[in-house]
Amino acid sequence: MICIRCQHDSKYPERKDTHTCPNCGGRFAFEPRENDPFTDMAFQKAIDKVSAGGQVKWGVEHLYYELCRKPRIANAKVALLVMLLFIGFFMGFVVGRAAPAVLIVYIPALLLLLYMIAANMGTKVLPRGDFERMWDLWGSVHGKPKGVIARKPQDDKPARAPDPDIGDYSFDRAVICDRARTVDLLLANNFHFENNCAVLSMGGYPQQAFETVRRMLRRNPRLEVYTLHDITPEGCRMAHRLANDPAWFKGLGIRIVDVGLRPVHASPFHKLFEKSAQEVPSGGGISPDEAKWLSQHRLELAVIRPEQIVKRLFRAMSQSQQAARAATPLLGGRGATGRVAGSAAGVAAGAAVLLPAAAMAGRQDGQELARQKKQAADQSSSGGGDGGGGGGDSTWEVDTDSFSSDADVSDGGADSFG
Repeated sequence: MICIRCQHDSKYPERKDTHTCPNCGGRFAFEPRENDPFTDMAFQKAIDKVSAGGQVKWGVEHLYYELCRKPRIANAKVALLVMLLFIGFFMGFVVGRAAPAVLIVYIPALLLLLYMIAANMGTKVLPRGDFERMWDLWGSVHGKPKGVIARKPQDDKPARAPDPDIGDYSFDRAVICDRARTVDLLLANNFHFENNCAVLSMGGYPQQAFETVRRMLRRNPRLEVYTLHDITPEGCRMAHRLANDPAWFKGLGIRIVDVGLRPVHASPFHKLFEKSAQEVPSGGGISPDEAKWLSQHRLELAVIRPEQIVKRLFRAMSQSQQAARAATPLLGGRGATGRVAGSAAGVAAGAAVLLPAAAMAGRQDGQELARQKKQAADQSSSGGGDGGGGGGDSTWEVDTDSFSSDADVSDGGADSFG
C-alpha cells in the first residue's frame, strides 16, 4: 500500500502492528487488509477528483458519491466466480475437443458466470454510516481537506436595513435550488459573482438575504430564472411552483428554465438510485412517466462532480439566453437604455456574500423599468401561457440537454468538457 506522504509502497507485515508507514512513520487512515473498502491513496484521489485538483470548492456529499463511483470488487464471492470462469474455459476447451456437443452446456454456463461477475463489480453504494466513519477517521489522521465547504452558522440577529436605493437595483438572472447545500456550492465557487445572478433556495436560504433578494427579483420583468435540484417530487415541481406561486413569479411574465435534474437525466447513475417511499401523482409539473419513476426512485444532484455542475449550469444559462434573444430580442437583450453596471468597488464588496445585493446588480432607470414591465405584460397578454398547466403568465420549460447522459457514472461528465 502506497503512503500518500512519501509514496513508499509498504507490505502488510511491515505496517500491520502500527498502521504506520515504515519509511516516514506517517499513520495510515485505512487498512484494506482489515476490511476497509479503500486505501488512503484511493481516498485522496477521490478528493482530488471532486475538487478538480484543488480548483473547485466541494461538499462532503460529493466525495461520498465519488467513492460510490469507484469500481471495486464487492466481496470474495466475485473472486470465486472469476476462478470458476477460468476453470470453465479450460474444461470447455479440453472436453470440447473430445466431445463438441458438450459445448452446448458449457457456453451458456460461462455466459452466466460472466453476467454474475459484471453484476457484482463496478459501482456499489457505500453505506452512509461507513462513509461517515471513514470521513471522521480521515480528518483525525490527515486533517480537514482543502476546499471542502463548511457552512457558517446562520446569524439569528435581524438582517440590517437595506440601503435606501436598493429598489434601483436588480439581477439579470437567478438560480433557485432545492437544497441549501447546492446554494453553498454555487456561492463558494463564486458562481453568483461571475455570472451576475442571485442564488437562493426554495426554503429561504441564505436567511438574511432571502426576502430582500426575492423582492428585487420580482421587480425585474427581464429576469431569467433557472432551477437546479435533485430528482425528487419536490425538485421536479419547482419550476411549476415558481411560475404559479404568487410569492414568487405568478403573473409577472418571467421565463423559468428547469435545467435538472429530472428522471430523463437519471439512467447513467442507475446504481446510485435511492428508493422512494411514496406514490407520486402526476401533475403540477410532473408527467405521468416521471411520476412512475419518482414513485420508485430518487437521485441527488451531488452524484455529479462540482466542476461539472458549475460548467453545465453555466452552459444551460448561456444557451437559454441565446434562444431567448433570438425569440424576443427586446426582452432578452442586454444594455438597455438607462442601465449601468454597479461600481467595481461595490461588486468586490458584495462578492463574498449575497448582500449587499445592489453590489452585484445593475441600476435601473425608473422609466426604463416601467417600460419593461409594460412590454412584458403586452407579451404575456398576446400568448405567454403558463408553460406547465397552471395559472399565471410566467412560463416554465425543461432543458434536457445541459445535464444529459454524457455526465455519466464513470467520470461525472468530464468527457464533454475535455
